[in-house]
Amino acid sequence: MTTSRRELLRTMASLPLVGAVHATQSFGAAASRLSCEPIAGHFTHDTVRIWLQADDPVKAAIVFRPVAGGEGLGTRPVVLENKHACSAILEIDKLKPDTRYEYTVSLSGKTASENRYFRTAPAPSTSPADFRIYLGSCAYAEAMSPSGNPYGDEFHIFDTIAGKMQGDKLPHFMLWLGDNLYFRPKGKFLGEADYASVERMEARYREIRAKAMFQKLFAATHHYAIWDDHDYGPNDSDKTFALKADALRLFRQYWPNPDMGSADTPGTWTCFTHQDAEFFLLDDRFYRDNEKAPVDPAKAMFGPAQIEWLKRSLASSKATFKLVCNGSQLLSEDENGHQSGWHNYRTERESFLAWLAKEKIPGLLFLSGDRHNTQVFRLKQDGAPVVYEFSCSPFTSRLSKLSKKDRANPRFVAELGVEQRNFGTLEFAGRGADRKIVASCFDSNGKQLWQRTLASAKPGADGEPA
Repeated sequence: MTTSRRELLRTMASLPLVGAVHATQSFGAAASRLSCEPIAGHFTHDTVRIWLQADDPVKAAIVFRPVAGGEGLGTRPVVLENKHACSAILEIDKLKPDTRYEYTVSLSGKTASENRYFRTAPAPSTSPADFRIYLGSCAYAEAMSPSGNPYGDEFHIFDTIAGKMQGDKLPHFMLWLGDNLYFRPKGKFLGEADYASVERMEARYREIRAKAMFQKLFAATHHYAIWDDHDYGPNDSDKTFALKADALRLFRQYWPNPDMGSADTPGTWTCFTHQDAEFFLLDDRFYRDNEKAPVDPAKAMFGPAQIEWLKRSLASSKATFKLVCNGSQLLSEDENGHQSGWHNYRTERESFLAWLAKEKIPGLLFLSGDRHNTQVFRLKQDGAPVVYEFSCSPFTSRLSKLSKKDRANPRFVAELGVEQRNFGTLEFAGRGADRKIVASCFDSNGKQLWQRTLASAKPGADGEPA
């Protein structure tokens, strides 16, 4: 992967935890307030990252303590500056393992939020306990498209998810699987595309974050995210998108993920471990070739550097479960250039799947979104454990019926197809060799549509999850 010096410098520009005060800014105005709910993101047994945004430049702080008491208040200050849209990602360290904390945000020394909560993971030395992940993709936030056609609906789904989290006895976090916001094209009711300029992209992020439909969910748990085409650039956008470096900067600015990419290979790819599960979050846009380009052995969705990182990471992982998360589907099947998916990059995919069969990686599960319907795929390769892909979509975007080609995919599990707005969960449950991942799918009102074990610590003789 080669990147120009200018592009690299723009791409690697990250949001500082505490910035210098600009002389042209006025801090501490009485009207300063939070623009939206803070978002708790990446967390370990002793650290957490929290994103926040105010309406105006201001000196802010997070004040926190364990819910159970026993410690005094901790404070983490930060300066919210215009150059970062008055937002920041704070990292709080030296926390106690497996502990629930309450916190408030102060602006100019005055409390600006109600009590909010984050938690830390169990210490690495402890036995894995049960936990749950909530997931989904394709969150269109308006009822109509810019051209005036119906597109988004059932926006109550986000409150449904938040409500389930509030009643959940298990620790949990949220995984957004791409198209978490939509940069919209120009249309009858939108004079200029959201992706036409950096300023419009920045404004779209800020607009979406402040929408009322998301606030309860933002406050309900920790959040991780990957992107796909619509929160990167235009529909089906790829490595040629002129504002790709700015798209990356904005994604880093707004999502409190683990550190993403590297100096040599910038992008949103990253990984993190929670208890006995390791998560590999892939970037399927920054290096993507045009999916409609003719078949070519060099045609790639991820590029060699990211694929080699993924192989090394999977091979060296000590986790019981390895979850590979991507915006586009990984095990889809169709003709080249038709529908999004890794099938359009056949040489790159078949090479990886051959490596997977040879290495016999245990406890593997693929996650994806994108297609505006939910599909589950089953991959069986000789001598290797069965691998499933849970492709969950959409939250609120326009529905897409499963096509004849979708149903003809020999990997498609027909009884798990969903053609309504939905979200998913993964429950990590059991002990030792009996530990497993149980997937569930729910409609926008929280009704369970199906449930299936998709991975286990010890597969059966037939390679299926036990």
